[in-house]
Amino acid sequence: MRAETKSRHDGMVPGAGPQAVLGPRHDPRVDPPHKNDRRRLLGWVALLTLTPISIGVVLWAALGLNGSYPTVAPPVPRGWQAVPGVYASFSVPAPWALQQFMSDAAGDVYYAGPGGGAGESVTEADVPPSPQAALPPIVETFLGGHYRVLSVRPFHLARAAQAWHYQFRLAGGKAGLGTMAWVRTTQSEIWLVGLPASATTERVLSTLTVAS
Repeated sequence: MRAETKSRHDGMVPGAGPQAVLGPRHDPRVDPPHKNDRRRLLGWVALLTLTPISIGVVLWAALGLNGSYPTVAPPVPRGWQAVPGVYASFSVPAPWALQQFMSDAAGDVYYAGPGGGAGESVTEADVPPSPQAALPPIVETFLGGHYRVLSVRPFHLARAAQAWHYQFRLAGGKAGLGTMAWVRTTQSEIWLVGLPASATTERVLSTLTVAS
């Protein structure tokens, strides 16, 4: 052990530490730059340059992924306009316009004009909703207030695992209509509500088209 210890200290100046053997330490803040300093600086510059690029690539990939959500075009009768959306679309008469105060960025859209209005809501649902369960608050919003369900019947809607047709009784003796659909592949619950109950509203509901 003593011989090994001695060999490790060969060449050292008595009383001096390891720094004395290696020479004075280079301080890049005050000493002239070495090659290692330049390499280190170039490395930092490259990192700072590439980081925004990397962030941009991540954001681009995320937006590209969001853009891959399924969309589908609805049938558009003559004189009507399409209301495209993610997972579900429908059509309304051309004179109808988007009602901003009834729509939002969370999947609710409402169009109204001469003769009535219709609203669509799309929410996430990994299990099929029950037609006997309480209806979501958006239905009351689209119907303009308190309502009563008069009837519910199942019907076939292409690409939907389940679908139901609703008839509503509104205040003042008015009536409204609604369609609820559940799509298994997109795990979405879709509502399309229209009022008043009329041939136009029935036609609006018949244009509901869901993606798969």
